[in-house]
Amino acid sequence: MSNGVMPTGAQRDVVLSTPRLTLTSWLVEDVAALHEVHSDPATMEFVRNGRPESRGEVERLIDQYMDEHAARGWTKWRLADVDDQLVGRAGFGGSSDSRGIAYLVRRSHWGLGLATEIAEALVGWHREHAVGVPLRALAAVGNDASSRVLEKVGFDEVGREEYDGTVCRVFVHPNMD
Repeated sequence: MSNGVMPTGAQRDVVLSTPRLTLTSWLVEDVAALHEVHSDPATMEFVRNGRPESRGEVERLIDQYMDEHAARGWTKWRLADVDDQLVGRAGFGGSSDSRGIAYLVRRSHWGLGLATEIAEALVGWHREHAVGVPLRALAAVGNDASSRVLEKVGFDEVGREEYDGTVCRVFVHPNMD
């Protein structure tokens, strides 16, 4: 890993916590756990071009997330359960002018309401830390579970657009002023 390398024993920044989840910064040691998630075809069906990713791709991704966290204070962070086991990633993409909420939960943890729990917490975090910045979300057409999560936490569907070769439903959160 290049720019984002942290020494062994480095501590995580805790971004936010919910009753069952904690969002933290990444460490180099997280590559294997995130690769488990990103190598599952079912989990990746609607994410990052819809294909499992190699360990090298995940290494570069964590490096990117570490760099973004250090440079701008927000990224897609490590999502862990109460036992500090990685259950996915969640946070924001986009720019300082318009952010996009994103979350990915390990398949073994689907159906437990974790995506809704972290999405709701991210909306609150965004409202507190990015006043006046629009909050959007994209859900691939066919990813009805993710669309339901977005609707539960207050997003409104406003249309469709293509993102990285995938047709997506576009959502905006109306309460970001």
